[in-house]
Amino acid sequence: MTLANRITLVRVFSIPVFCGLVYAYTPEREWLRWAAFGLYTAAALSDMLDGYIARRYHQHSQLGRRLDPLADKLIVNLGFVFIAANESFYDVLPSWFMAFPVIVLARDIFIVLGALLVIRRFGPIRFEPRRLGKITTFAHMSAIVAILLKVPFTYYLILPALLFTLASFADYLHAGVRFAVTRKAA
Repeated sequence: MTLANRITLVRVFSIPVFCGLVYAYTPEREWLRWAAFGLYTAAALSDMLDGYIARRYHQHSQLGRRLDPLADKLIVNLGFVFIAANESFYDVLPSWFMAFPVIVLARDIFIVLGALLVIRRFGPIRFEPRRLGKITTFAHMSAIVAILLKVPFTYYLILPALLFTLASFADYLHAGVRFAVTRKAA
């Protein structure tokens, strides 16, 4: 197992700890919020580190190609779910935030199901991340940081994250349909 994969596995195993910290946070136990922020920051830095190591030392692997995006999706999606489940964060969340984790999860589920349908129909295909998808991931991560830090402008990071989520879903859907139509015509 490569060093890059080991770093990714540490990130995966840190996700339940992160979720537990987020869920257990109360204003009386402020340190839990800060610990969650520290762990989230460490996870983000480890994501950059394992990517750098994989590129620099040619440690690309099938496991890494699957595990790295899964770790990213899990910490973001579960982070939003556990934040929504904890009333102690409601003071910085918009009233419609409860729908946000559902929208983010639905987007990711539909993208994965669409990819599986394309693979089933056309055989093994390597999918490249879309630019709008990367922007969406950055928006999601920024929103989680703002929520954990309880910054006053959190709303102004959550709203664009919602808009990017919807736009990237439409982008992936359009790209998938276009791919299927051109492959079917060929």
